[in-house]
Amino acid sequence: MPLEITHKDHWTEITLNQPPRNVLDRDMLEALIATLEKLAQNGAPLLLLRSEGRHFSTGYSIGDIPEEIFHRDSSVRASSPFEKTMESLINYPSPIVAAVQGDAYGGAVELLACTDLRVASSNVCLGVPPVRLGLVYSHTGLRRMIRGFGSPLVREMLLTGEAISAERAWHTGFFCRMVQQDDLMTATAEILEGMSRGGPQALRGTRRILNLIEETEVLPDESLAEIARVRHESWSGEEFIKARDAFLNKQPSPFRDDPS
Repeated sequence: MPLEITHKDHWTEITLNQPPRNVLDRDMLEALIATLEKLAQNGAPLLLLRSEGRHFSTGYSIGDIPEEIFHRDSSVRASSPFEKTMESLINYPSPIVAAVQGDAYGGAVELLACTDLRVASSNVCLGVPPVRLGLVYSHTGLRRMIRGFGSPLVREMLLTGEAISAERAWHTGFFCRMVQQDDLMTATAEILEGMSRGGPQALRGTRRILNLIEETEVLPDESLAEIARVRHESWSGEEFIKARDAFLNKQPSPFRDDPS
């Protein structure tokens, strides 16, 4: 099973359970959507999102990035399992805390940005490297990451494709706490215990208002159309095909002559 669900006294744990990479494939995403919907209909407990294995999640499999998340039609993009998962996280009634024990890449960083508070082991790294595959990330995902990391660091992460340390993410506030690996679950439990002392309706109302403020779309239609065009052209273009094939064949980047 891609997920493991554990009910505690004051919260419920959702564990990504496809180690070592916990890839966000269709099975994982659909399981998350179904689980979030079921929990929302059954009391909407506080949530802890965590993973088993070396990585928190490496995001999408490079060899299986679907066209639908790069489609020009916004309704097609919105219906993809990935976008529906992000919306399910944003629209879940109660607060969500993430415990990050391992590295997170690509869409997994956006997934973390959809949670409310994040606690990290000090040894983890975060990376969003679509440009190295010749791809353009979604504006909704960029907006979520910008509010988590701040624009300067997101520009660095996206334009260089380089991963950043947990310490850098902690200094921006993306991680509310950074601890040693052995202390991760204790620190996360302390936050959830503190949350559980708040009124459930007050917690839900506060989370809802914060998300409404942050998720409100302000871009004009012509800008959204341009973004959709640029993203679809990146997915269907020669750069992505070359970079994907080089990655899968463990070859150097096709965008530079020097393989070092």
